[in-house]
Amino acid sequence: MIAIHANAFAFFKPWVAKLPPALKDITINNLCFDSRQVTPGDAFVVMPSVAGQQGDYIKSAQDKGATLFICGEDASAMCPQPCLLIPDLQQVMGALLQQTLGNACHQMALIGITGTNGKSSISFYLAQLLNELNMPCAVMGTLGYGDMSALTVTGMTTLPLEPLHLALRELSERYQAIAMEVSSHGLEQGRLAGVSFNGAIFSNLSRDHLDYHGDMAAYGAAKAKLFQWPNLEFAIINMDDDFAADLAKSTRCEQVIYYGRGAAAHLKFSFEKIHGQGMTLLFSWQGCSQVIELPLYGEFNAYNVAAALACALQMGFDFTAAVKALRVLQGVPGRMQQIPARPGEPLVLIDYAHTPDALQQALQAVRQHCTGKIHLVVGCGGDRDVGKRPLMGEIALHYADIVFYTSDNPRTESPQAICAQMTAHLPTGSFHIELDRKKAIEAAINMAGPTDLVVIAGKGHEDYQEIKGHRHYFSDETVATAALKLGASR
Repeated sequence: MIAIHANAFAFFKPWVAKLPPALKDITINNLCFDSRQVTPGDAFVVMPSVAGQQGDYIKSAQDKGATLFICGEDASAMCPQPCLLIPDLQQVMGALLQQTLGNACHQMALIGITGTNGKSSISFYLAQLLNELNMPCAVMGTLGYGDMSALTVTGMTTLPLEPLHLALRELSERYQAIAMEVSSHGLEQGRLAGVSFNGAIFSNLSRDHLDYHGDMAAYGAAKAKLFQWPNLEFAIINMDDDFAADLAKSTRCEQVIYYGRGAAAHLKFSFEKIHGQGMTLLFSWQGCSQVIELPLYGEFNAYNVAAALACALQMGFDFTAAVKALRVLQGVPGRMQQIPARPGEPLVLIDYAHTPDALQQALQAVRQHCTGKIHLVVGCGGDRDVGKRPLMGEIALHYADIVFYTSDNPRTESPQAICAQMTAHLPTGSFHIELDRKKAIEAAINMAGPTDLVVIAGKGHEDYQEIKGHRHYFSDETVATAALKLGASR
C-alpha cells in the first residue's frame, strides 16, 4: 500500500481529466492494490485479474472498509460507489506510482532484457560486468531482485505493478543500474507501466508460453512491446535469431546494436577453444579484437555474454576494459550450473532448459565439452503447453546418449501421463522412465563414468516440486550433490 493521506479529488486531479464531484468529500489514507491490505479509509485499486477474481477482491476490500474504488472498464460494473473509473487504468497507475514514489527509474540506468531463453543469464552477466566496471548494478527477475548474492525472492519474473515500483524505489537508494528480466506475460498484462527503460536487450525467440499467448505471432508481438517503449535510448539485438529483423523494424529506437557471430554484427564473437573447463572467446568491436577465457558452458552462454558486453559498450564503457572485466563472470544458479565433483567423477550440470529450443541448445552445447556419453534427466511441467512434450521427448533422445524421463512440476496432472506424452512416438527400450525425480537423478549420476557428462534439465534454480496444488521442497542441486558424494564413498 502507498500512504496518501489526502483529499481524493486533489490527489487524482493531475492524473484524470474528469473526476466525479463526490471525490471532493472523500479523504483517502492509503492507496491499496491488494485487498488483503485494505483498512478503513483506504482507496482500493481493482487491477485486472488473469484468474478472474476481481469480484472477490472487491468484496473483500468493501468488507474491510474501503472508502473509494478505482477501476478500469472491465470491473466498473462490479464496483460499489463511490467509484473512480479510469479507462487506461494501468498506464495511469504506473505513472502515478512512479512519480509518487520519487521517480526511481530516473535515478538509475534501467536495462530491460527479454527473450525466450537467457534472460536470467544476461541479467547476471550484465550486473557482474557493470559492478566490475564500478557501476553498482542490481538484478531483477526470475531468481529475485537486489544484490546477486542476497536476492529477495519473489517467485515471479516480472512483479505486479505496485510491488515492482516499490522494489525499484528500494533499489534506487543503493544502485546506479538495474538489469531487469522482462517477461512476455508482464509486457502483455501491462505490469511495467510507468517504468522508464534506458535500453532493451533481446536474446532469442522460440516456442514457449503458447498456452497463454496462443501462437508464435502473438508471443513475438508481446516481446516486441519492450522495443516500442517510449523514450528507449538503445536496443541490443541478437542478429543471429530469426526474429531479429522483424524486431528491428518494429522498434522506435534509433540506436540498434547487433551482436552475434555474423560479419555484419556490431559486436562479433567467435570461439577460439571449447574445453572441459569452459571456453575461450574472441570479441571484435569497431576494429578492435580481444580474447577472453570464461568458465562457462555452452554456445548460448557465449551469446548471453555477448549481449551483456554489447550493452556495456553502448553505455559508454571502453572495449578493452569491458572485455577484461568479463574475467569475473560466474555462472548463474540453475543455468549450466556445475556441481562440484572430485577427480574421476562425471561432470554434472543443472540447467533451467524447459522448452524444446533451450533443451536442444543445452545438449548440443555440452556435447562440445564432453568426450564421453551425455546422460540426461528431463521432464515437462503439468498444466502448461502440451504441444511441446513430444518435441522435448524427441530432442532428448536425439541429442543425449542415455535419457531418464521423469517428473518436473506435474501440478494437477499425472507425471506418468506427461512422460507418456513425451515418449509416445519413441522406440521402446531406448530410454528410461523414472517418475521419482530424486531416483532419476541418482540413477543417471551412478551410471555415468568419469569422462561422461550429466545434464539435469527443467527446474534449474527451483527448490520445490508442485504436486496437486502443494509445493514440496526439492532441489536438483542438493540431490545431485548428495548423489556424487554417495558414489564417491562406495
